[in-house]
Amino acid sequence: MKLYLVRHGETQRNRERLVQGQGDQGLTELGMAQALAVARALAGEGVTALYHSPVKRALESAAAIGLELGLDLQAAPGLEEMDTGELDGLSSQEMRSRYPEFMALWAKDAGSARLPGGETLAVVQERAWKAVQAIAGKHPDGVVAVVSHNFTICTLVCKALDMPIAGFRQFRVDLGSISALEVTAERPRLALLNSTFHLAEVGAQAAQEGR
Repeated sequence: MKLYLVRHGETQRNRERLVQGQGDQGLTELGMAQALAVARALAGEGVTALYHSPVKRALESAAAIGLELGLDLQAAPGLEEMDTGELDGLSSQEMRSRYPEFMALWAKDAGSARLPGGETLAVVQERAWKAVQAIAGKHPDGVVAVVSHNFTICTLVCKALDMPIAGFRQFRVDLGSISALEVTAERPRLALLNSTFHLAEVGAQAAQEGR
């Protein structure tokens, strides 16, 4: 199975650089434009199934993509963003001042550090990989797209590369980006990482509007 991993479009919290876990934030106008740009980029790739995290911003992104590609939406529990617990809605400065011990542990070992009241990245990776395996079981030779989230996609990329989860700091998964895995019985392989060429026109328009 070829699996396209799409990060959802922008939300207001993304714009404000606030922690965003599994909350109910929807897309901004720019976020919707990013989702439509993803749809255009995937239009010629032979995608026959479209899955999404149940979180609202992923659902809205997937709805825009599905409408453009003529695909039904299928929810995939397990692909949600990391549960950020007590950190949800905080800025980087607020996290450092309120949770200094956690932030020190996060810097030392992000894979096993449990967010206060939330999850570890290891737990995110485990549940996300189970979701991917379930999708692969339904579409072993297919081309599938899933709409998910930053940390969720990062952990899947680390899984494909057989690298420690903390290795996510060595790459980026931008809003509206497309990555891809080849999921086979032998091993997963990374085929594409953080492609954003399709967003060039969207970014130029946003810059003109002063965003």
